Amino acid sequence: MEYFKSNMKLNGIKYWKPHFSDLKEFDIISLHELLYRIDATLKEFKNYNGGSLIWYNEEYKDIPEMKDLYTKYNKDNSKSQVCFSIDEKYFSHRYTSEKIGSTTNYQGRDSVLKSPFEHLDLYENHFQKINNNTIEPNYLYISIPNQIIVDYMEKTNNDWDMEIPRKFISQINDWNDLKEIETKIDEFDKKYPNWNHDFPILTYRSILLNGLVFPNVNFFSIKFLTAGTHRLFMCGMSGYDYPMFIQIPKSHRQFKIKSAFQNFKNNTHLIMNIDLDKKQYELFLDDKKVGEVKV
Repeated sequence: MEYFKSNMKLNGIKYWKPHFSDLKEFDIISLHELLYRIDATLKEFKNYNGGSLIWYNEEYKDIPEMKDLYTKYNKDNSKSQVCFSIDEKYFSHRYTSEKIGSTTNYQGRDSVLKSPFEHLDLYENHFQKINNNTIEPNYLYISIPNQIIVDYMEKTNNDWDMEIPRKFISQINDWNDLKEIETKIDEFDKKYPNWNHDFPILTYRSILLNGLVFPNVNFFSIKFLTAGTHRLFMCGMSGYDYPMFIQIPKSHRQFKIKSAFQNFKNNTHLIMNIDLDKKQYELFLDDKKVGEVKV
């Protein structure tokens, strides 16, 4: 099998709201700008009802950096965090809340928008790393090419194979027709029990028709895709690349990041060798080079 594809092209990404649409590959932005863009995006939705954007820790309330963020982005440091629905849960009634493994069927929590920082300790994962000289203070904007997702992604971080969701997507003629979608769900539920357990159908439809809400945010400098592989799959199947913000190791102009799980063909990790000076990156499945992107 021929793996390597030189100078792989990027398809780009469509965003639902305008606050990330100006970004280009290898742009670098601060944490404050990232938070501002996410906050502004969430506030664009008519069902936005406030709440805390950042996970609050009483121990950090007098640390200047965190105090500033709490003041800007948290509503009275409430434990009620940003969480609202952007669409009716048309298909949730079809499934129970019974868990398989550690998760329930995704249709029960489909179309819900939450802050990407709802459980994240920003002080520990950002400011302490800067103080310890392990990362640069700003974040790199970079994408996984659509071709990588379509050709090689096989499962999510929850270890659910995505072959049947791919088949389902290919058989829908009109994603505006909810009746057609529900009829096809009936057919697939009978043939493939639990086939959509890890595939939020309405969120896929939303990404396809409206665009992605915001990029993945990764708070590691040596690994990525620690979360968000549902969106990775859905962006790929919508024809888009998968945009991410990642941390940059301190004083490194070239560095490597590795997917946290073996989500790809033949149980492999995706690896990105990134060169900031040349604005290019190589892509590997374990030790097999599968492509490179030059901006």
